Amino acid sequence: MKKKYFIHLLKSIPLLPVIYFQGKRIKKEIQFLPEAKNPQGSVDINSIKTLDLLFIGESSFGGVGSDFHKNSFAGHFSTELSKLFNRNVNWKVYAKTGYNVGKIQQRIIPKITETKCDLLVVGIGANDSFEFTHPKKWQENIQLLIDSLRYKFPTTPISFVQLPTIEVFPALTKQMQFVLGNHKDLLADYLELQTSKNKNIYFPNKKINIDRWMSELNDHQTVLDFFSDGIHPSELTYELWAKESVQFLKDSDLNFS
Repeated sequence: MKKKYFIHLLKSIPLLPVIYFQGKRIKKEIQFLPEAKNPQGSVDINSIKTLDLLFIGESSFGGVGSDFHKNSFAGHFSTELSKLFNRNVNWKVYAKTGYNVGKIQQRIIPKITETKCDLLVVGIGANDSFEFTHPKKWQENIQLLIDSLRYKFPTTPISFVQLPTIEVFPALTKQMQFVLGNHKDLLADYLELQTSKNKNIYFPNKKINIDRWMSELNDHQTVLDFFSDGIHPSELTYELWAKESVQFLKDSDLNFS
């Protein structure tokens, strides 16, 4: 993967001055949306068993682009998990817009008050891609995050979801989509490598297939319908992303005792 990173740098370095100024302009032009309200909830299907879920991450897990968390990733994920695993679900979100994986480990994990959890769901990668985090630093921070979660929840399964589709963010220029999208894919490779070194961790090695998602759209819809502000997911994306993530866990034979 060192060779892959070197090739990535060779292709990216000439574009970095361009995307730096493009990024500054986009920050001024985009009106970023607030995080969703009500970061905890439940799904009751009258099952005799109940699962407790915690969602940890950055702005996409903060529900940016949605009004309430029940309509964002956590709500859709919990509803789908409840259906596929036949369990009641209690869920809560710990997420913050703008946080990279290092800040999540340092500032969010210490705030978790729960002592019991049946599944930890982690959504990261966008901010580290935007910040062009070095893959080795990213890898180290991933392990620190895992260690922090394991300290609080030694036996709880951890599910890392697919990294966001930066390569098609409508708000970004073609140059930014290319450079940041490729960096995101590189970080995904390192995330897969690091999670494979730990037990009881799930991470899908296939990135989100936008072309397949496009087939879910109605005739009048376009790729723009996947995004709320050109960067963050729309409620449609939260639903598709969550269902795909739960199905991956089901196919991976995740078992709840």
